[in-house]
Order: sequence, then C-alpha cells, then structure tokens
Amino acid sequence: MTLQDRWHDLARALGVSEAKAAAVWQRLSGAYSEPHRHYHTLTHIDAVIRDLDRLKPGFVAPDEAALALFFHDVVYDPARSDNEDRSAEYLRDTLPEVDTIHAQSMIRATRHHRHDADADTNLLLDIDMAILAADWPDYLAYARGVYREYLPVYGHDAYAAGRVALFLEPTLARTHLFLTDAFAAGENAARENLNREIALWRDGGFAAHSNGAITPAP
Repeated sequence: MTLQDRWHDLARALGVSEAKAAAVWQRLSGAYSEPHRHYHTLTHIDAVIRDLDRLKPGFVAPDEAALALFFHDVVYDPARSDNEDRSAEYLRDTLPEVDTIHAQSMIRATRHHRHDADADTNLLLDIDMAILAADWPDYLAYARGVYREYLPVYGHDAYAAGRVALFLEPTLARTHLFLTDAFAAGENAARENLNREIALWRDGGFAAHSNGAITPAP
C-alpha cells in the first residue's frame, strides 16, 4: 500500500470525504516535498506510518496516532522553534470536522520527546525517534539530511556546536532513550550511533563522511 493509499484509508475511517481527503493529500505531499527538506520528507512519514501499522495492537487509538504522524512535521522551518505547535494548528485548521485534540497533543509532544502520561504518545514518540537505532549508514543518512536542512540557516560551525550541545549530548544523558518496551532493544544501538556522530563532529570528519554531498558554509 502506498502512503497516499494509507492516507485515504485513514481519512475514510475518520469520516473525511473522498474529495476533502484528496485535497488534503495534495497539501501534505506539497509540504513534505518542499526543497529545503532532506530528512523531514514523505520518506520519513512513510517510515513512521509503517512502524505504526506494525505496532498497531499496542495503540489504544491508532487512527489518532496515525493522524498525528501524518501531520507532525507538516510545518517545518529550521529557523523557527515552534514548528510542532504550528503543525498541530495546521491539523486543527485543515480538518475542523474531525476531533483532532488528541492528535494535536501528540504532535506537540514531539518537540521534546519526554515521557508522557498517555501511552499512545510515548509509543508515537519512540516511532519518531526510531531512526536513532538504525543501522549506521541509515543513521548517517538521517544525520546528513538534518544537517542539510539547518546548514543554510546557521552555517556549519554553529550547527555543529548546537547539534552536539543541544541534541546529541542531552539525548545521551537520558536514563532511557526510548520510552516503551517496544523499542527498548534499540537502546544500545542508538547510543552507539549518537556517540559515533559526536566523534565525527569533534574530529571534523562529519562533512567528509557525507560522501561529498555537503559543502560546509564559509
């Protein structure tokens, strides 16, 4: 099943008309295909929806979680810090005929990826962070993609410092990187990937390990 087909199945389950679902899909696919995106694309959405479908029995409200995942990065501006709130508002305004309160809450939770009282939110957050435990080539492709998204805004040096100090080290300092048993097996792999990325930044090798795809800003 394609991601577009999966969206239409979800829309039908939520009572959204076929015409409205088609129009919303055009908006979603357009947003996730913006030229400044290199990781937060339809490929990412396809990956998280596939994980949700695989783990569907673990959700209390899987359709609400799927809705949140389809919209969780729909607004993505690397120069702003309120993308999650804006994405939640985008969902609210796009589907006013659907009760999106829970989905909006899950989207907002992706800003910090902290333990939540809602079990569905915790599982959704782990799905969004599953890339941390991927095989190293896939993890490195993710890290390169995020770098390319932020590079035009901050430049190489500022991004490198921020990536290590504001994301990699604080993430490693957590007692548990994943919030649910479904992802606990990936803990060690995720920590190894994060440490390997830190080493690349510290020895100046990150761009070199990007296969020439990235030219650091002057």
